Amino acid sequence: MIGYILLSICLFQTIEAQNGVGKPPPQRKWMTLHGGPPEVVASGGYSGFYPDSSLAAYDFAIDSSIPGTILYCNLHFTKDRDSFCVARINLQNTTNIDIIDPKGEKTYNINGQDVTGWFGLDYNADFIFQKVTLRQNIYTRQGMFDGVPVTGPIQIAEDVNRVARRLWLNIEYDMFYKHQKINPEAYLLEKLQQLPEFISSPEIDFLKSIKPKIGNAKTKIIFRFLEEHAVEPTTKQTYARDNPGARCPQRRAFVYASGFANDNFLSYNYSFDPAREYLQFIDNSQFAVDGVLSEFPSTASEAIALVISHNGASGDYPGATDLAYQKAIDDGADIIDCSVQLSKDGIAFCSDRADLLKTTTAATMFMDRATNVPEIQKNDGIFSFDLTWSEIQSLKPQIESFFENQLVRNPAHKNSGKFVTLSEFLELAKQKAAKGVFISIKNAAYLASQKNLDIVGTVSSALSNATLDKQKVLIQSEDSSVLLKFKDNPSYQRVLYIHESISGAPGQVAQEVKKYADAVFVHRDAVVMPVDNFAQNFTNTITAFHAANISVYVGILKNEFENFIFDYFSDPYVELATFNSLKADGFVTDFPATADMFLRSSCASQESPYVIRPLQPGYLYVAASPVAEPPLLSTSDVVDPPLPAVAKNSTAQSAAGSAPTTGPPPPAPKSSSTTSVTVGAEGVIFAAIVALFTVFT
Repeated sequence: MIGYILLSICLFQTIEAQNGVGKPPPQRKWMTLHGGPPEVVASGGYSGFYPDSSLAAYDFAIDSSIPGTILYCNLHFTKDRDSFCVARINLQNTTNIDIIDPKGEKTYNINGQDVTGWFGLDYNADFIFQKVTLRQNIYTRQGMFDGVPVTGPIQIAEDVNRVARRLWLNIEYDMFYKHQKINPEAYLLEKLQQLPEFISSPEIDFLKSIKPKIGNAKTKIIFRFLEEHAVEPTTKQTYARDNPGARCPQRRAFVYASGFANDNFLSYNYSFDPAREYLQFIDNSQFAVDGVLSEFPSTASEAIALVISHNGASGDYPGATDLAYQKAIDDGADIIDCSVQLSKDGIAFCSDRADLLKTTTAATMFMDRATNVPEIQKNDGIFSFDLTWSEIQSLKPQIESFFENQLVRNPAHKNSGKFVTLSEFLELAKQKAAKGVFISIKNAAYLASQKNLDIVGTVSSALSNATLDKQKVLIQSEDSSVLLKFKDNPSYQRVLYIHESISGAPGQVAQEVKKYADAVFVHRDAVVMPVDNFAQNFTNTITAFHAANISVYVGILKNEFENFIFDYFSDPYVELATFNSLKADGFVTDFPATADMFLRSSCASQESPYVIRPLQPGYLYVAASPVAEPPLLSTSDVVDPPLPAVAKNSTAQSAAGSAPTTGPPPPAPKSSSTTSVTVGAEGVIFAAIVALFTVFT
C-alpha cells in the first residue's frame, strides 16, 4: 500500500517567508451561526476511552481538549429523585448493577416500547452512588478502567454542574419519568443552584414547558433529533424530515451534530482519518455546524484547530500504480518512491513486494505458478521474477487489506490504475518536478544467485539514464552490501531498513551503520514500546542514531483505528505528534494527506491555543511486572556478506527498466501543483513528503 515519508530538509527561508517563525495563524472566519469556531461537546466526557460519564472521563475531556469544551451529561434519576449522569436509562451494560443485584431485572414501557433491564428509578441514591460502578458500554473498547478507583463512582448531576465550567444536560425521557412520579423539570428549576448552559431533550412538550420558566438565564434550549424512524412522544411522529414539529428556521437556530467516535467505521472518503469526518461538518464551502458531540473530544479539538490545505482525500488507490503516484503528488508529496521488482525477463517496475498475490489479481490467473521461496518469505507466493513483463501487464493492481475485518480501503478503486516501470516512474518524477525519488531495493542476493537478475545494476543504469539533475535520490535496502554499491555517488542518500525489533544501538554499532548508510528506517515498536496494548517506554533508538549523525525515519503509520495502541485514542494525529516530539526525522505512513494536514496544523506548534499532545508512556496504564525491552542492534544485524556475481540472462531486457513497446505510450498523469510543507515543531522541520509504497510486515 502507498506510504509516505516526511524527510527533514531545513528550508528556513521558506518558513520565514510563508508564516514567520513562531507567529500564530491568522484568525479565521467560520460559517457557524455566530461566526466563531464550532464548539466541542464531550459526550459523557472522554467516553471513547473511559466509562461514559465517569469522573475520569470528564476530567480527561477537560485536560485533553480545546479550551471551553462542554461536558455532556445524560440525566437520569434514582427512586428518591436524586439525579446522576449515565449513557442509557437501562443500566445493564453501562454499570455492574446486574452483578450486584442479579434479581433486579424489570420491564418498563418507555415511549411505547417494552424495555427490559435494570433502572436507576428502582434504587435509592445510597445504593446507586455507593455500590454501583460504571463500565465501558461498548465492548469492542478496552475495559481496563471498569470499576477502578480512578474512574470514580457514578457522578451526581449537581456535582458535575458545580465543577464543569460549561455543562450540557440532556433530558431524554421526561414523559416516562413523569409517569413514574419523577419531574425532571422541577429538578432543574428547584434543585440546581444555577441552570446549565445547555438543556436538550428529544421531547417537544418538555422544551415548550421549560423555555418560558428559565427567566433571564442564558441557557440554550435544544431539540435533540433521535434516529430517523424513532417516534417523538409529543407529536407521535417520527424524527424524519417530514415531521413539522422537527423543523427549524434556516440560519436562525444553532445546529449541533452528534455520533462522532474515532473507532467507528468511517466513510472511505475520509481515508480513515477521524479529523476529516469532523471537517466535513465544520469546514466546507456551504455550512459549518455550531458544535459536535464527540466521544473523543481531543480529536474534535484538533479538527477545529487545524489549518489545512484542501487537497481532497477519497481514499487510497492500489499501491505503486500511476493513480497512486498521482494521488501522492496531489496530497502534497514532494518526493515519490518506487520499490523496485524485476520480471522474469528483466523489466524493472514498481510494486510493494516481489510476491504479487495480495497486491494484484495474480491468484486468478497464475496460481499454478505459486512457489515457496524461504529466502524471501515463509508462505507460498506468485513472484514477479517468475512472470514475464507481458504476463504481469495482464494482471490488475489490487488494494491490500491489513486488518482482520478485511475492510477494503477504497472499494470504488479496488483494481484501478496501471503498473509503472522504473523508467516511467523516473520520468514522472521529472515531469512533476518532484524534489526527489526514493528507491527501495530488496532480495538482491537471491535474484543474483538464483535468478541471474542484477537488480542493483538495473537501478544504477536507470538512474544514470534518467539524468535526475534537480531531484534528490535516496536508496533504501535492508542489505548493507547493496548500500555499499552506491557509496561512490555522494549525491545519493543511503537508508538502511532495520526490520528487527530493537531498543537502540551501542555507539560502536551505530558507527558501523554509518559506514553503509546516512539514515535508518525502523518500525514504530523500536521507538514506542507497547505492553498489553499500552505504551510503557520510549526506547533509546532515535537518540542513539542521532548521536552518530544518522537520521531516523519511523513507520508504518496507518489511519485505521485497529492500528493503534490505546494511548493514541484511535487518533493518527496523536501518533504523529508523539514521533514529532521524539525528534524523528521522518514518518512512513499510508495516508499522506493526514501527515500533510498535521504539518500544516497550527496545533503542531507550541504557540497554538490548542496543541496536540504526544502520549506519555505509563500515564494510562503501568504493567504489573517489569517490562523487558527488545535487544540492542548488533553488528551481525548490520553487516551482510558481499553480493554474489550475476550470470548473464539472455532473456533480460534493458537494464534501465524499459518495457518493450506493445502499443501507444500511457497517458501522462493529470498535472497538479506540489506544495512544500514547512512547519517548525519541537525543533524538527519536516519539509517534504515522500511517496513510499513498500509494505513492511
